[in-house]
Amino acid sequence: MSPIITRKMDAFRIFYDFIQLKEHMKHFGAQLTVGLVPTMGALHQGHIELVERAAIENDIVVVTIFVNPKQFNNSSDLKQYPRTIETDIALLSAHKNVIICIPNEIDVYPKNDPYSPITLGILNQVLEGKYRPGHFPGVAHVVHNLFHFIEPTSAYFGLKDYQQFAVIREMVKQTQLKVKVEGCDTVRDENGLALSSRNFNLSEEQINDALIIIDTLRYIKSKKNQFEIDHLLAKAKDFFNKGKLTLEYLDIVDAQSFKKVNNLNRKTVCCIAAFCGEVRLIDNILL
Repeated sequence: MSPIITRKMDAFRIFYDFIQLKEHMKHFGAQLTVGLVPTMGALHQGHIELVERAAIENDIVVVTIFVNPKQFNNSSDLKQYPRTIETDIALLSAHKNVIICIPNEIDVYPKNDPYSPITLGILNQVLEGKYRPGHFPGVAHVVHNLFHFIEPTSAYFGLKDYQQFAVIREMVKQTQLKVKVEGCDTVRDENGLALSSRNFNLSEEQINDALIIIDTLRYIKSKKNQFEIDHLLAKAKDFFNKGKLTLEYLDIVDAQSFKKVNNLNRKTVCCIAAFCGEVRLIDNILL
């Protein structure tokens, strides 16, 4: 039987499979509202703000910690992904009415897998979809199964992964799962760098170098009314290249469909991916 760890005299628990988790949740009553915060661990203040919002809006919060192999198209990236489970547990144990679920891969992807692949269309063809083949099908699969087994009322995701959020909404729409998907603003450090688990792999110098990402996004937003999109992107790339990072993509797309746009008369989002050494970082800004 999987162990259950109790912290103090509050509702904090850790479960290692969905069956015991669901049995425990039954004790709270049939009308329980459950806020789910799916994570891959290496928690930071951005995750904590998701937990805090979920706690305000629900009776209990379930935080999953599962490094999902299906969403890594690069085996070395999977191997290098930071794992800080003891620190993660310590961070979450300070929050009452939080349950941690740390499932094994066989629990998330059982023999009788409940997931039927969906069609992601353009979401799987541009930006992250183009440069990380297989990533979004893996995201849709794992999030579907977490929703299926945990049955949350609401689920909370940071908008730093803006395209991923769109993928999850599309998955919920196609599978008709009864869960409300909530997007939460990107949390940044005082210099503007988006908080990310991958930042754990950066040196202090690299963290400073990575500020060119948000500086470039802010440059685009400040100049968006001065140039046509192609000219604006070209100037922004020149601006970015004054820094030390290696650009993978920088583009402006429709904030809902992710189709290419010719003007900024609609709601658009500028997305960027770049390498700081061997660490790949992403960010975005709404225009």
